[in-house]
Amino acid sequence: MAIASAGLTRAGHLSDVPTVMESGLRDYEVTSWNGLSVPAGTPAGIVATLNRAVDDVIASPDIQGKAAEMGMTMRASKPGEMTARLKADIAKWGAVIEKAGIAKRD
Repeated sequence: MAIASAGLTRAGHLSDVPTVMESGLRDYEVTSWNGLSVPAGTPAGIVATLNRAVDDVIASPDIQGKAAEMGMTMRASKPGEMTARLKADIAKWGAVIEKAGIAKRD
């Protein structure tokens, strides 16, 4: 039995289950994401072509249906959005690690 979902909004397949924030823990969000990366200096045209291909796949009703069956919400993003998300997550989880006193390793 689920007592809360960790995202900013209720999960579609668990629409009657509140989020952690709705349950009273302010500013709580823990979500996962997947992305593609390319080497620095990859020509913008290649990046754009890859981005369009991924957008097309993610928009496929078959892919969206399979994702929904697994309780996932899939959405595409632009390269700049992905870069911003990565930087924000590095800052967020870096602060959590520091506050928890977890030792850094090489």
